[in-house]
Amino acid sequence: MRRLLACSGLVAAIASGGWYGSGLAAAQAPATVLEVKVGDKIRVLDAPLGCQVIRMRDLGGRVAVDCRRAGPLADTYGTVLTGREAVVMRFLSKSEAKLIVSATHEGGVKRCK
Repeated sequence: MRRLLACSGLVAAIASGGWYGSGLAAAQAPATVLEVKVGDKIRVLDAPLGCQVIRMRDLGGRVAVDCRRAGPLADTYGTVLTGREAVVMRFLSKSEAKLIVSATHEGGVKRCK
């Protein structure tokens, strides 16, 4: 139960802008909005994170943003976000991943075991 409450607090902080609206981010210059298309890659400065815009055949050809940590994939997590759903996966190796959580916007959540 404590883990659920801690997670809820983290989600609330993110949703309310608590993480983004204070500290270092507030002291930096205004953010720039970048428009990206399928094939574009995004690298986060000062963090080993990257994303790429992809077209998911498994999701009916929908465009998605696939984000993950840089470096070897085994034992790391990644996310895929589309206009319909969000997926969290754990990489078992460089080519195999296990679905952890799948959720649809304005819909349900499915935790996978």
